[in-house]
Amino acid sequence: METIIEDYGYDGEGVGKVNGKICFIPYVIKGEKVRFKIVKDKSKFCIGELVEILTKSPKRIEARCPYFAKCGGCSYQQISYEEEILIKEQLYKKQLAKVGFKGEINVFKSPSAYRYRNKLKLFVNGDKIGFKYRGTDKICTIDDCLICKDMIGKAIKPIQDFISGNNLFNCIELIVMRQEGNECLINFVLNKDRKINYQGLFLLLGQNYGIYQTYNNKSLHIYGIKYLKKYEFGLMCKFYPSSFHQVNEEVCQKLYQEILDSIVGSVINCYSGNGVLSAIISQQTSVTGVEIGEIEHQEAEELKNANKLINMINIKGDCAKVLPTLNGDTIIVDPPRAGLDKKVCEVISKKNCKRLIYVSCNSATLVRDVKLLNNYRIEKVYLFDMFARTGEYECMIIFNNDKNI
Repeated sequence: METIIEDYGYDGEGVGKVNGKICFIPYVIKGEKVRFKIVKDKSKFCIGELVEILTKSPKRIEARCPYFAKCGGCSYQQISYEEEILIKEQLYKKQLAKVGFKGEINVFKSPSAYRYRNKLKLFVNGDKIGFKYRGTDKICTIDDCLICKDMIGKAIKPIQDFISGNNLFNCIELIVMRQEGNECLINFVLNKDRKINYQGLFLLLGQNYGIYQTYNNKSLHIYGIKYLKKYEFGLMCKFYPSSFHQVNEEVCQKLYQEILDSIVGSVINCYSGNGVLSAIISQQTSVTGVEIGEIEHQEAEELKNANKLINMINIKGDCAKVLPTLNGDTIIVDPPRAGLDKKVCEVISKKNCKRLIYVSCNSATLVRDVKLLNNYRIEKVYLFDMFARTGEYECMIIFNNDKNI
């Protein structure tokens, strides 16, 4: 089939039409005429796979990564980073228009479009180790990832050789790597209980690496460093293999600073994870963090005690149940991609706090939830490009309650 790309979809795909039906085609640029084949045909739309660019856009550049358009991770390496930011901003504006917002978006770009990401997942399937091809479970074998930090990239080939040389394809299903500073943790996630000798791999990688093994949700430290250390706004934080931390450190600093500057009075921090944001806030005002995960709650308590944070309280529980019992002037929510539960939206609306700060990595669910927060008015809107070169970005909206501000 042939079509002219008229617009962009919310994951960076090009949008064209075939016989009146919308078709999403990745790795193309608005204005290009392309030949493609349909790989999924739905009733209202279809998904295409690029075969040939018939008319190139003058904005097209050569992708730096040899795996671009194969591994399924990046969406925008065929254009400049400045053009990528403009596209993301326009896509975000379209989402916000659904709730009537036509104001300014405060955009924070990533200082680095490459070598910024501090976390990577490698998948194992059959006899291959790498990333998944877009929309499939098939594996694209890679030697490096240009958006990941250097220690992560350097470890990929030795890990592949280790698994291949010891024939571990049938017991390892996932490898998760995380880097902070000049230290890196590697966690091998197993699908069957097996004793594996990692000594050779550790000696090859060096003392600045740490190796974990996880089976049945239980993690065991094997060699090297046990955790990653990082100072966040003067606080010493520890990160373990399962710890959550934003993948782009420089953009994360901007996000946290904007949150600190937007807080009014005491804070309730929902979906608080391992407590890093709560800890930072506690240096400015009293904060209560609510997190349902047991491991995350324990890490938040460890963080609190290690830094002697008397203004920080951590509660393990469901936000929908705990939030009605708490009092605070500012509520912060940073839910998973699925967004807020309707019950949480109802509770927030009833709380009538002075300010609400909503952080999200999914603009679609963010806008959906805005419609349910009837008592609040949008004050400021932010786009933090936490995920440069990919189709994702971090959003934040500051809401005011005009009755109480």
